[in-house]
Amino acid sequence: MATDQEAFLRELLNDFKVEADEHYQAILKGLLELEKGVQPDDQKNIVETVFREVHSLKGAARAVNQLDIEKLCMSVEGVFHSLKQGFVSTTPQMFDAMYKALEVLKKLFNQIDHQEARIPSFELTRLMKILESFLQNTAPVGELTLSGQSNQVDTQEAVMKPDPLPTDLAAESVSRNQSDHETIRIATIKLYDLLRQAEEMITVKSTMNFYVREMQNLGAQYATWNRKGVDGADPEFAKKHEADLFNLGKKLEQFHRSAAQTIDNLLLDIKTTLLFPFSSLLAIVPKIVRDLGKQFNKEIDLKIAGGEIEIDRRILEEIKDPLIHLIRNSIDHGIEPASERLQQGKKPAGVIQIIITMDSGYNIQIAISDDGRGIDKIKVVNSAVKSGAIKVEEAAGLSENDIFNLIFSSGVSTSQFITDISGRGIGMAIVAEKVGKLGGSIKVQSQPGAGTRFEITLPQTLATFRGILTRASEQYFIIPTTSIVCAIQVELSDVKTVESRKIIFHNGESVALVSLAEVLRLPVRRSVKGDRVKVPVMILAQGQKKVAFIVDEVLGEQEGIVKDLGPQLPDVTNIEGVTLMGSGRIVPILHIPELIESAVHADLTSSMIKESSVETKMEETEPGRVLVAEDSFTVRSMLRNFIENAGYTVFTAVDGQEAFDFLQNELVDIVVSDVEMPRMNGFELTAKIRENIRFADLPVILVTALDSADDRQRGMEAGANAYIVKSSFEQSNLIETINRLI
Repeated sequence: MATDQEAFLRELLNDFKVEADEHYQAILKGLLELEKGVQPDDQKNIVETVFREVHSLKGAARAVNQLDIEKLCMSVEGVFHSLKQGFVSTTPQMFDAMYKALEVLKKLFNQIDHQEARIPSFELTRLMKILESFLQNTAPVGELTLSGQSNQVDTQEAVMKPDPLPTDLAAESVSRNQSDHETIRIATIKLYDLLRQAEEMITVKSTMNFYVREMQNLGAQYATWNRKGVDGADPEFAKKHEADLFNLGKKLEQFHRSAAQTIDNLLLDIKTTLLFPFSSLLAIVPKIVRDLGKQFNKEIDLKIAGGEIEIDRRILEEIKDPLIHLIRNSIDHGIEPASERLQQGKKPAGVIQIIITMDSGYNIQIAISDDGRGIDKIKVVNSAVKSGAIKVEEAAGLSENDIFNLIFSSGVSTSQFITDISGRGIGMAIVAEKVGKLGGSIKVQSQPGAGTRFEITLPQTLATFRGILTRASEQYFIIPTTSIVCAIQVELSDVKTVESRKIIFHNGESVALVSLAEVLRLPVRRSVKGDRVKVPVMILAQGQKKVAFIVDEVLGEQEGIVKDLGPQLPDVTNIEGVTLMGSGRIVPILHIPELIESAVHADLTSSMIKESSVETKMEETEPGRVLVAEDSFTVRSMLRNFIENAGYTVFTAVDGQEAFDFLQNELVDIVVSDVEMPRMNGFELTAKIRENIRFADLPVILVTALDSADDRQRGMEAGANAYIVKSSFEQSNLIETINRLI
């Protein structure tokens, strides 16, 4: 009879095989794309993706003691690390070696169940040496074939999807008999199907709630009509039907409450069957800590609490790699050698604690802490600058929290050298990415000489979806609650501008401020009414990035199910899916990681809002004023039409002199000028505007057919803010430039 430990290890190996096959497919896909030849930017992204997949596969193999897989992954990872750093370039020989490595990995996976004969160790060593030869830009020696095996990867087998989870991986469900010890075994895929069907009842609950409110509104309208009285109406008849209407409304409300409770209980019971205790994951941690302690010659005292707390198995499987990586980091980077600890007055054995807790909102907190040396902030900043995560000039303005969050950027590491455990600056980025995909967050606290603490917050289950219904422009969206830091009202006077970007301060931290409508490219209301001194703002977070989004309205929490957009809409950005409201309205659900990236990289100025001042409020009570200087009647009419359609008030001048004379008597927000005009050309007009202190900050856009570098330089020297060439002119370019400069 197998022991509990043997059964647990067998289950771990089964889980590893499923995970390993997923990594294998991703690596193969990346290699095939690279070999086809892609653009430099795409190649960089593919190399980064494959690098991460190999790194994760290596860590998973180590966790289940598959040393041959781990060693081979280390060699492959080394090649991709050099590709990422630009030290080597891809060659046909390199691709041959990589495909051979994948073939061997596939055979090593099959060896786990003894489906194939073991690969001789000397042949595995030879393949690893061939891979390592690419790091020195030397040609590999000898053939790539292994013991009568083909030197081609079986691509037909390789691109097949992983097999479904076997039934021996099924979850155990407590039967509904009176004995709590009687159990049945059921495949998890069946439970997930049942859960999805039960989740459909959420739409039924929402629809019932909508009709209850409609009935209540109808009853209120009927009562108002009855009190006012209608000529010819029978008072007794009206009174009786008013009572019938309200009684029906009460019965419908009672039925809704009862049905909603039944649906909630059904969902809760099904979710409970899919929960597993953390102890099933933590059981392997002591051995990992012991092995790493011996490897680094460090004494480690491990303390674990909260293993009995349960979480969705799907989350448990995904959080395994991040948890193990944080433990490795604590041992490698955090805990000092015994001799160093004794000199600091510490006990020779370092302490690592893993504490699992659950709050009242069914959120799970995983705290991993050590009493080591802490995070060296100077090293983090230097590494971040070197890797390109931040610019040198940005470093001085970083808060302590900003610095700690840099460790989650790809390429940032405080390690002095690269080992098989750490130093490549990739592991922490993967940790943050995985936690974010699970709808969680991660925080870092560290004190020099006292240690470091990572706190991961996760939902207990992936099944529940809740979001906040918001309105931007005339469109409604739902923002997942797991990504919301807070919803606040922001005073216009609290909005600041730093390097042409709007920011606000929240809890002592500067947060970029943008308009949600602008990010989503929706029509934006250009101004704020003079009596409006506050705007609603949603602060959203993904991993360590935070952005504040201006919205028009926050309408409250909604519960629903996520429906994906389907294969017909594969390239829709910023949208994760849709949900059906009780009223029948289909509302998009925002994809927060993409939305934040769009906000960070977009060239936005939040034209929806300006800093509060008397002059600003006066300006905002009317459309922006644009002066167009153009000698061609046709072009002048075209520009006027474009700009007026965008909501601006437009004034025109036939040349530069008339435009400058106009400015002496009228205020405008921006000047759009041609270059070649009689009396005073656009260069001269721009120079005269800049010479006058009254117009020092007045934006000027030159729209011209002159496309030479000298002309552009001349326009810049004259003081123009933008230079648009008519040959490549588009209406949207001009309007976007005006929006940005005003």
